[in-house]
Amino acid sequence: MQVTPSATLSVVSTLVILGVTAFIWRYRARPGATPLVGFTTAAAVWTAGNALQIASTSLAGKLFWVNVQYFGIVAIPITWFAFACEYTGHDEWLTRRTFSILFLYAGGTLVLVWTNPVHHLVRTSSELVVTDGVVRLDRTFGPWFWTSVVYSNLVDGLGTLLLLRGLIRARRFFRGQATALIVGTMIPWTASALFYNGLLGIDPEVFFAATAIAFAYAIWYHRLFDLVPVGRSAVVDEMTDAVIVTDDGGRLVDTNPAANRLLSVSTDDIGRRFDDVCAAFPELVECFRARRVPETPIVSDVGGERRYLDVHCSKVSDSGTKLSGTILIVRDVTEFERKKRAVERHNERLERVGHTIAHDLRNPLNVAEGYLGLERERSDGEYFDNVERAHDRMEEIIDDVLSMARHERSERFENLDLERLAERAWENVETDAATVSIETGPVVVRANEGQLSSVFENLFRNAVEHAGPTVAVEVGWKEDEDEQRGGTIYVGDDGPGIPPTEQGRVFDHGYSTRTDGTGAGLSIVADIAERHGWEVNATDNTRRGARFDISGVQTSSPGRELD
Repeated sequence: MQVTPSATLSVVSTLVILGVTAFIWRYRARPGATPLVGFTTAAAVWTAGNALQIASTSLAGKLFWVNVQYFGIVAIPITWFAFACEYTGHDEWLTRRTFSILFLYAGGTLVLVWTNPVHHLVRTSSELVVTDGVVRLDRTFGPWFWTSVVYSNLVDGLGTLLLLRGLIRARRFFRGQATALIVGTMIPWTASALFYNGLLGIDPEVFFAATAIAFAYAIWYHRLFDLVPVGRSAVVDEMTDAVIVTDDGGRLVDTNPAANRLLSVSTDDIGRRFDDVCAAFPELVECFRARRVPETPIVSDVGGERRYLDVHCSKVSDSGTKLSGTILIVRDVTEFERKKRAVERHNERLERVGHTIAHDLRNPLNVAEGYLGLERERSDGEYFDNVERAHDRMEEIIDDVLSMARHERSERFENLDLERLAERAWENVETDAATVSIETGPVVVRANEGQLSSVFENLFRNAVEHAGPTVAVEVGWKEDEDEQRGGTIYVGDDGPGIPPTEQGRVFDHGYSTRTDGTGAGLSIVADIAERHGWEVNATDNTRRGARFDISGVQTSSPGRELD
C-alpha cells in the first residue's frame, strides 16, 4: 500500500461527503432528500474506491477497486435525475418505465465492468506504470466506457437542465437554492472534462467534496428542504377545487386532478380548446368567454346530478416567459347551497308559524279583553288588574315572537329601572309560595323592555319548576371593573343546582331534565342575550343552588332620564 497526495485528497473528500450525507439524512422525510442522500452516498463510494485504487500497488488490487467505484458511478446519474424531478415538481417523469431504463443501463454496465477480462468492452488494456516512485494504473478505454460516459452525461445534463429551467422561472427565495445545486454539480463534471483532456492532474472524483459542501450550503443557508418549489404544484394537485389554465387562444395548457373528477377534464385534453372540452357546461363556457365571475353559483348537470358550481375566472401572466392566459377555478358548492336553501325554507316556515301564532292568539286574546271590559263595568273584581297585566304581557310576547320569526333585531332599547322591571316580571309568573329578594340597587340599564322581562320571567319560572314551590330567589347586580363593559345581572336560587357537566348544555334548545319540559325557557334567555350582545352562563350559587350570570349589560349614561 502506498500513501500519496491523491489518495489523501480522496480520503478527505470521502469523509466530507459522508458527513454531508449524514446531515442530509436528517431531512429524509422531505421531498428530494432521499435521492440526494443516494447521490452523496454514490459519490462517497466513487471517491473511497479511488482512494483505495491509488493506495494499491498490484494490478489486481487496483482493478478491483476501480470496479467497486462503478457502483457509485452508475448510481449518480439515476439519483441526480430523481432529485431534479422531485425538486422541480416533475414527479410524472419518475415512472416505472423510466427507472427500468436507468437501472437496465446501470446493471448492464456493472456486468460488463466485472466481466471485462472476457470481452474488453470497458478497458481494452490495463497495466502498471511507475512515475516518481508511485505505482499508477494506466488504462486504455473500450467502446462501452465512452458509451456510458455519454449516457451518464445525458442523464446528468437532463437533471441539470431541469434545475436551470427552475432557476430561470423561480421566485427570488428559490434562486439561491438552485444556483448552489447547479454550481455544486458542475464542479466535478468540469474537472472530469479537464482531467481526461490532460489539463488537470488531480483526480476529478475528489471534487465531489465541493459538490457535497454546496449541497450542505443550500440546505443550511437557503433552507433547501424547508422551501421547495415543488410545493406549489403539489398544492394545486391536492386542491379539491378544479383548476384549469388556458393560453390566450383558449387552449388548455394545464389541469389538476380535481378538474378531471368534477368536469371530466384531463391531461389528454391539453392543447384542445376549452369551449370544446367543456361543451357540456354551457354556463361555465359563457363565464370563460366573458372572463366574468358570476355573482351566484351556476347550476350544471354533473354525472346526471344537479350541481351548484362557484366559478372564479381571472387573467394570468408570466413576465419571465412572456406567456399569458386565463385561470379558471371551479368549486363544487352543492352541499353548501342545499343547506343554505334548507335554512331559507326553515326560516320561511318559522315566519309563517310566527304569523299564525300571532293571528290565532290575538283572536282569543281580543275576546278575553272584551269580556274583561264588560266585567269591569258590572263589578270591581279583585284580580282584574292582574288579568289586564297578563293580557298586556301576552301582547308583548306576540310581538317578540313575530320579531324573532322575521329575524329582526329590535332597535327599541330603553332606559329601564332594573329593580322595578324585575319586580313586575315576578308578578307575571305563577310563583306559589316562592320568595324573591331583589337587591340590584338604583341601576338603569339599556335594553328592550319586553325581552328583558322575558329573561327574568323564564329564569324565575325555571327556578320554581326545578327547585320547588318554596324556592328562595335572589336577583342582583355587579358592576364590571371595566366600566365600558357594563355589568352583570345575576339570578340565583337555593335549589339543588345544576351538575357541572350539564351547565354548558342547559341553554340548548329542547334540553330539559323534566319529562314534561319543553326545554325552551333557557334557550329563549340565551337567544335574547345574543340579540342584546350579552353573555349568559350557568354556574353554582354562592351558598347553594343554581345561578345564572348575564354579563355585558350596558347601563344608561349619567344624567339620562328614564323613558
